[in-house]
Amino acid sequence: MTTYKSIKGFTVQTLSSDPTTASSVGQIYYNSTSNNFKYVQPGGVSAGTWSSGGVLNTGRNNLGAAGTSQNAGLAFGGSGAAAVTESYNGTAWTELNDLTTGRAEGSKGVGGTQTAAIFAGGDPGGDVAETWNGTSWSEVAEFNTTRKSSMIAATSNTSGLIAGGEPTGSPVGNETEVWNGSAWTEVNNLNTSRNNGGGVGSVADALVCGGQIGPTNGPSTVTETWNGTSWTEVSDANAGTRGQGTAGAGSNAALIFGTTPTSAKTEIWDGSSWTEVADLATARSQIGGWGSTTGAGAAGGTPVSPTGSTEEWTVPDVLIKTITTS
Repeated sequence: MTTYKSIKGFTVQTLSSDPTTASSVGQIYYNSTSNNFKYVQPGGVSAGTWSSGGVLNTGRNNLGAAGTSQNAGLAFGGSGAAAVTESYNGTAWTELNDLTTGRAEGSKGVGGTQTAAIFAGGDPGGDVAETWNGTSWSEVAEFNTTRKSSMIAATSNTSGLIAGGEPTGSPVGNETEVWNGSAWTEVNNLNTSRNNGGGVGSVADALVCGGQIGPTNGPSTVTETWNGTSWTEVSDANAGTRGQGTAGAGSNAALIFGTTPTSAKTEIWDGSSWTEVADLATARSQIGGWGSTTGAGAAGGTPVSPTGSTEEWTVPDVLIKTITTS
């Protein structure tokens, strides 16, 4: 004889809280806390969102930034030739020891980690380079081409590269230099001269994007990757950017957000193309950015005037949908 048990289908679990891991994708369950049936969908980058974070103690734009995770950021320098350095723990900013030379428009991109960073060039001090050891800044060897608004990709205070920028006497440059912990060495140039873009990665594997390619040009979409020897132009971004925030690991993973003039647009790079994803909550330019494509931070910048606002980019493993009859 057929029984209800044999025809009713799969057992629906009762859970007191929503699952958060990718292994639960595809499950239907009953949430006993909210008294709703729910379904678990895949998350991923396309579901990433920006949310409010802690506020910088000193609001500013044109600042430098470092850090490989959302909860371990470092912000330094900025508008008004600031020397201020602050660290971020995912909740609040704490002021630390100042730069040796306060300046704005230094190297832009992810310039190392929260405890081992580089800040190169800027205004004033266009040939000054400093390294951070987690406690204090030390001035190190000057680089070969004095400049401001260059792009940086660094993994520590002893290994990184800078590219492009605004050299003395020229609006844009394409010079690339590599730092080995004691000296700067000139290597192969960028294909497209520019300043005020963003960079991520390392001396062996880097990406730069955007910037201004001339005094009368708008924000650029040009993207180039570095393989340790030379630069290769790859697919353009969907929208031109300059003064944007950047995060990511290098030629296969990068995130850009904001631009000059102010924008909230965010794009992600997967190694072959750029895809537009969720916007910043507040449109802004000249931002400090750090982190990865799955967990990043954006601090400071200019919505109207220099701000201390911070936003956090988070990519969920799963999305929870409530099942309704409508």
